[in-house]
Amino acid sequence: MARFRCPACGQKGDFVYQAGRHECPRCGSTDVQFALGIEELPDEFVEMLLRAERLDDETDETSED
Repeated sequence: MARFRCPACGQKGDFVYQAGRHECPRCGSTDVQFALGIEELPDEFVEMLLRAERLDDETDETSED
């Protein structure tokens, strides 16, 4: 489940997230905000975040010297 808030229609609530769908589940507006749990994110996106974190950690370690 995910949560949404839409300024266009004023609705908010829970819905089943579908990857690639980026519009309000009630009115279809693209001016919508989503809050997704990590289990809703595509595996590729999670891996990209983890890779970026590792790179950031490596950069922090080299800049301290």
